[in-house]
Amino acid sequence: MLLKRIQKISFEKLTLFTILIYIVSLFYNLHLEPLRLEEPRRALVALEMLFNNNFIITTLLNDTWYDHPPLYNIILALSLKIFGLNTFALRFPCAFSLLLTGVLIYVMGKKYISKKFGILSTLFYLIAADIYFYFSTIAEIDIFYSLLVLLSFFSIFHFHQKKQYYHLFGFAYLFISLAFLTKGFASYAFIVLTLSAYLGYQREFKKLFSFPHILFGFCALVFLGLYLYTYSLYEDLPAYISKMWGLTSSRTVLGRGIGKLALHILTFPLNFIAVLFPSTLFLLFSFKKGQIKRIKEKPYLVFLALTLFINFSVYLISPGAKIRYTYMFFPIAISLLTYSFYLQIEDKEWRKKVFYSIVKTLMLLIATALIIAPFISISANPVYLNLSLPLFGIAILSTLYLNIKSTTYIKSLSVILFFIVCRLTFDHIAMPIKANLPKNNLHKNFAENINKLVSEDDKIYVLTNDEMNTFIDIPFLFYETAAYLEMSRKQLVYKAHSITKKGYYIINLEKNKGYTPVYLFEINNTKLALIKQQ
Repeated sequence: MLLKRIQKISFEKLTLFTILIYIVSLFYNLHLEPLRLEEPRRALVALEMLFNNNFIITTLLNDTWYDHPPLYNIILALSLKIFGLNTFALRFPCAFSLLLTGVLIYVMGKKYISKKFGILSTLFYLIAADIYFYFSTIAEIDIFYSLLVLLSFFSIFHFHQKKQYYHLFGFAYLFISLAFLTKGFASYAFIVLTLSAYLGYQREFKKLFSFPHILFGFCALVFLGLYLYTYSLYEDLPAYISKMWGLTSSRTVLGRGIGKLALHILTFPLNFIAVLFPSTLFLLFSFKKGQIKRIKEKPYLVFLALTLFINFSVYLISPGAKIRYTYMFFPIAISLLTYSFYLQIEDKEWRKKVFYSIVKTLMLLIATALIIAPFISISANPVYLNLSLPLFGIAILSTLYLNIKSTTYIKSLSVILFFIVCRLTFDHIAMPIKANLPKNNLHKNFAENINKLVSEDDKIYVLTNDEMNTFIDIPFLFYETAAYLEMSRKQLVYKAHSITKKGYYIINLEKNKGYTPVYLFEINNTKLALIKQQ
């Protein structure tokens, strides 16, 4: 009876179900884990935009912060305004950007290949391990930035297919200008490289000198000029440009050296392929004879391959590049890999057997581990979490059963469902545990203790004469505690060079002796004190 029901499930209905629980998995317990990595700095900048009502100049501890341009911080500030000053609001834009990227991949895949290819390429992108289990859970900039760059890429191909060159250059430069407002000058390299490579491939290089390109290229320059002029009305423009350019050049061979370049060229492509998992396994299908020829038959796939090759090469020769800087290439690489799988999805040969054998082995191992986990003493786990583990194990066994009893497209969806259940397990089990670990709550606890001693009417200052050029220059790495203070107090924490105003000051106790501490704590092996200035 159950087998017959499974065989009657339509691909479309199961796809809809898969998408719905995927969305749940993205946002379930998203708020629990304390701020980490770059999140506190993103939080401070967005909060201070709201408090200062200034969306042009980015500040940190109310001091000018020469980091990225303001667009993503504006998005975070808007999310904080909508959802409140909390961790969910900070993480929502990143997760939502991932969903929007999925929609974009589906629209392009459906239009230029087929509906089923669009679904598969989208879902396999959405469960890419590095993004799904890690970067979609934090308030990072890279997925949002990648969405803008991808929109610029796809504008070039889509409107070239329609021969609508005003639309092509207009939208391509619009999205890349927004990308500039997100991460700076390096964004323009994407459009220069992609337009040159693709139009050159199409033997239409002269289009680079056409009126539509000149018009919208000029508009992009005007847009850039207006932004920089507006910035100069508030702050030191040369310093801002210098800092932004320094961030870019520090990741190149000029900033890292030849030795690191050689190692980077060897390891970076391997890391890139690895973090696409499970799409990495589609390499099994990519080396079949005739695959390249079949890809060449699809203009969309040719564009993707060309775009990936020309743009990825820049990161390949940049030793400071990190995998998260290449997130705009994930949809491209996964679409190309998925196409090879898509072409052979109904074949009966060893490649499919190997692929599904690997997946089924993972399903069985993880399901078994979850089912027996309550019988293992894990002190970090609350009892109720341990008891819920077998339920997730049973859910994974269900995806295994679906995989065994189904064929072709339904079988492929069972793989997607397996990864979604794993993410739900992670959300339900790991998030609460990580949220309760003392070391993760250190800065939150500092902020709570300070709040108990400081009234709402008193201001808090951080005493330092250091210049904040990079995050490691932020005094005492106090930004994590400061983020919680600003969220809870709904007011600024200020940087101060001297103790002259009334209020409370965070000081380095070893460098500032003779003060009576109100509260003592330690960050990064630096003994700090909260003092009161009458």
